[in-house]
Amino acid sequence: MHTRTFRAMNTDWWIGTPIALDLAPFEALVHQAEQRYSRFLPGSALSRLNRERTLRDPVLAQLVRHALGMHEATGGAFDVRVGAALNAAGYDRTFERIAGLDARGGTSLLTFTPPLTALQIDVCGDEVRLGGPGTIDLGGIAKGWTVDRVAEALEQAGGHDYLIDGGGDIRAAGRDERGEAWRVGVGEGLAVRLEHAAVCTSSTRRRRWQAAGGDAHHIIDPATGAPSRHTIAEAVVIAREATLADVLATTLIASPERGLASLAAHGADALVLRDGQWEMTEGMRLWLA
Repeated sequence: MHTRTFRAMNTDWWIGTPIALDLAPFEALVHQAEQRYSRFLPGSALSRLNRERTLRDPVLAQLVRHALGMHEATGGAFDVRVGAALNAAGYDRTFERIAGLDARGGTSLLTFTPPLTALQIDVCGDEVRLGGPGTIDLGGIAKGWTVDRVAEALEQAGGHDYLIDGGGDIRAAGRDERGEAWRVGVGEGLAVRLEHAAVCTSSTRRRRWQAAGGDAHHIIDPATGAPSRHTIAEAVVIAREATLADVLATTLIASPERGLASLAAHGADALVLRDGQWEMTEGMRLWLA
């Protein structure tokens, strides 16, 4: 097995394939994506867009256009206009830095943020334009999107058997070194078998911090502009691509009713922790190892 491990996007990455491939170029793709999509890097394309309000960048424009499409497809439950709301909740720096502040007494929690609908996003060709107050955050889609771009690059290089794990956003194709479908743990002692599919997990149980107004986490309910207080605390979604699984996992927590409807509409399956109990869609049972 040929593997490569590294850290990017504030999480651990693992790329593996049973065939002999130089995996360094695929790691480079992930670092390039982080330099473009991170709101924590002042020089990133996303940070420049949020500051300057207009930016010409064909790669960023493609992702933002897709994110707007997912906003429509989920009935508004997935929304990248949550940047200001995340800042207001205290997620205005990387989670590692938040955890350090939390240990010293917590972060501040602002009580006001402009409604998400106050921000307009227009994508015209290679240019993205922002109008009105607010900022964009791509945290609910960029990692899955990057996993899919790495998968495409691997396949173009002749790597048709692989597994890419970007901190729990996973896509697999073909077979592992034993000639079997890839086995992936999904928590609570469960595992799934993936051959040409992706699995992504979103949770409010890990990236939490103490703010002046109480507990906070990184998944915003678009209806309130505040960290979601709905009944689903963790969601594991299997879909055909990591981008879709990433978006749907976020949506299930941000807006469970619309998230569950979106699962069915996109032919995806899920395992969710609702009110302390694990539930799964009927189709999810077919994936279990």
